[in-house]
Amino acid sequence: MQELLPGALTAISLSASLLLLPTLLSQAGADFMGVYTVSMLMAIIGSLVLGRLGLPVAAAPGTALTAWLVTVIILAHGVSWQMVLFMGAAVSLVLTLIFAFLWQRGRLNRLEYLFPPCLREGLRGGLGLLLIFQGAYQGHLLLPSPTGLLQLGSLSDPVAYLSLTGLIAMLALMAVKNRLAVFGSVFVTGLLAFIGGFWVLPDALFFLPEGLDKTGFQLIFMNGWENIRVCDYFNLTIFLLLYLVFTSWGSLTALAGTRLPKDGCMGKSLLALSGLSFVSCLIGSMPMTAAPESAAGQSIGGRTGRMAYFTAAFLLLLLFAEPTLKSMASFTAILAPALVGAGLTLLLGMQNVFGGGLADKVSAGLLFLLLPLTQNIAAGLGAACIAYTSLKILVGESCEVSRALRVLSVVFLLYFFFGFWSIA
Repeated sequence: MQELLPGALTAISLSASLLLLPTLLSQAGADFMGVYTVSMLMAIIGSLVLGRLGLPVAAAPGTALTAWLVTVIILAHGVSWQMVLFMGAAVSLVLTLIFAFLWQRGRLNRLEYLFPPCLREGLRGGLGLLLIFQGAYQGHLLLPSPTGLLQLGSLSDPVAYLSLTGLIAMLALMAVKNRLAVFGSVFVTGLLAFIGGFWVLPDALFFLPEGLDKTGFQLIFMNGWENIRVCDYFNLTIFLLLYLVFTSWGSLTALAGTRLPKDGCMGKSLLALSGLSFVSCLIGSMPMTAAPESAAGQSIGGRTGRMAYFTAAFLLLLLFAEPTLKSMASFTAILAPALVGAGLTLLLGMQNVFGGGLADKVSAGLLFLLLPLTQNIAAGLGAACIAYTSLKILVGESCEVSRALRVLSVVFLLYFFFGFWSIA
């Protein structure tokens, strides 16, 4: 029972992302219900797999990657969503084969020790800030500003003042060391929203999953090849390959951290996520990654793989509750405390990353800055890796930079110049 509520809170927090996926892909012509069903099913399977590996982490198709692909590749370049799924499936299959080869040779688990402590801990802090910004943005406590980057929301907005009420309740419960602080704040916010009439339950609370016939194996019906330059196929492949590797590695490091068993769990997890990504693209959704929303469950006591099992069980229930989820997601104040609480949990569990030299401080600071602003773990990790390697060499401490990290910095430069900026 100790892992039951963490699993439920993770599933509720993850539901907003699983609704955003079909919303984005439906703008590109995909069937909403089909993508919703596939995304839920893959999140259930992925969470079960990571739970089997003993990790308190859920897995789901990546929403940040989906948003980038839909806006930059599909809508801006006129490429079909089927072709994007084909590219995702091809890259995931190649990645699975590479990981399987490295696993057989016993080298895959070396990825766990590839980065220095300042980058590993900086990932936790950066991902925590990302979740806090997401929660504040969904709760209308932060808004786009016409004169600056962001501005504070107005308490005349019901979403803003109910989000603030939930956050105050959460901090008060945290102050008295109540381990259910995040869950309690979500419950209080949802109850106040329901009483105030801001959250209205739909007439039909449940539906039978459908649409798999409209998304499964649709990648064979590709079109739009002529709308993207030939060199961009290579660029997109580099981008997807590095994004999937380092987003999965970074999120697993930040979410699991010291909970990773010392029996090759990182390698098994990366291999599992790449294989699941291939299946996900094959049947109509996006590549898989470890879900940052898992930190919400960890914030109220989730510590073992049983949390991921319970997350999968609650996601199975939510698979039939799409109308209810839509009504909940329409009033975003309900989920804001869960995301902010998850971010605070990651920040509070972080070791000091600003006690080292200049390279340590700058690289960790880049992670703190870029992760919440770009919502791209691979981009933040790449910039931090390049900065760390360059500064260490410049100050005459090149002996502290491994050969693998130097090679990786060059690869990240290729990622930015030939995979990220050139396509955008």
